[in-house]
Amino acid sequence: MQLDKFTVHDGKKLRYGYTTGSTSAGACKSAVEVYFNCEDISTIGIETPKGWDLDLDINTLDVGSLKEDDIRYKNRRYVKTSIIKDGGDDPDATHLIEIFATIRELDESKEIKDTGDNFINKKKTISLRGGVGVGRVTKKGLQVAIGKPAINLVPLKTIFYEVEKVLPQGKKIELTIDIPTGEKVGQKTFNPKLGILGGISILGTTGIVKPMSEEAFKDSIVIEMKMLVEEYPEDTIIITPGNYGKKFLVEELGIEPKKILIISNFMGFILDNIKVLGYKKIVLVGHIGKLIKVAGGIFHTHSKVADGRMEILGANALLAGETPEDVIKIIEANTTEEGLSYLKLKATNKTIAEKIKQKCEKRVFDEVEVEVLTFSFDHGELGRTEGFNRMVDKYMENKYEEN
Repeated sequence: MQLDKFTVHDGKKLRYGYTTGSTSAGACKSAVEVYFNCEDISTIGIETPKGWDLDLDINTLDVGSLKEDDIRYKNRRYVKTSIIKDGGDDPDATHLIEIFATIRELDESKEIKDTGDNFINKKKTISLRGGVGVGRVTKKGLQVAIGKPAINLVPLKTIFYEVEKVLPQGKKIELTIDIPTGEKVGQKTFNPKLGILGGISILGTTGIVKPMSEEAFKDSIVIEMKMLVEEYPEDTIIITPGNYGKKFLVEELGIEPKKILIISNFMGFILDNIKVLGYKKIVLVGHIGKLIKVAGGIFHTHSKVADGRMEILGANALLAGETPEDVIKIIEANTTEEGLSYLKLKATNKTIAEKIKQKCEKRVFDEVEVEVLTFSFDHGELGRTEGFNRMVDKYMENKYEEN
């Protein structure tokens, strides 16, 4: 069943879709529902992190027996269901792929163990594995540890949350996600470059795919910016590339969510519009993986447009006084998270934050003051510019000392 939610741009009705994370959660939940209730169901409902409820069609349903005895499982029975991922009117490489989930019941008297290639929920009642077509992490620096299936943290939580709703008390299960076309589709993504091999990633911070072209998306951000000007006629605007930055601003700095503008990859475009709209100050907070590009003068931060993250990080590390040996390690690193692990000097991250500030202010001809804070998943806050606290102080509930 298609998601019956739309947005309109230039008179065109554009339909929302749902992510591989939502699709996987639906497949897993439906398999568990059928296994324990022995009912032939055609749809399954889930909640998304965005707060929207989805009613997903079950595409295939297979109830059968294992071909061989295995002492890990309580009996030989299994259930496999599948759901087709729908990207809405903004499809990507994963649009219309079929995601399968298979449930096998485990002996409840035995503890589920972390074997290095599975995930276990907090209640220790569910073991989740990635099967055929689910990518495997092979390099450091990603959200998921080496050897694990490429299932990001938000989809993982959604899967466990939905499955726990229908899993009978005291029962233990193993779930396996399979994507038959995943390996082929994965070659069309950036996964191989990131060291995710053998398939696609299970992604989605909101569970929902927003249907917009780049130009429409940029227009919508400008509209939101103009609304902020009307509602909060101040000289300062708080911006961040994405949801992780927004979460950091809210949870770590105590900023009101409604005062935060998410700008996606369009740093230069947004800086130009901020200047035109008359703002005099910008608070910029973001993950280093995006903002390090700005330190190199890259103002469209999507990987398809430009990258050079490791080279820029390495060059700035060298200028800050890091050793040539460590700089080489940084440049050869897989991700910025890994590259950061080779930094030895506390001042390096502040130097990078100051460089991002300089590049942004140069973009707006020094007519707008910019203060910057960077963070990473593994290391938390990295660095902030000298004037950051002064500019953001009136918005903060939690106060920090200058770095």
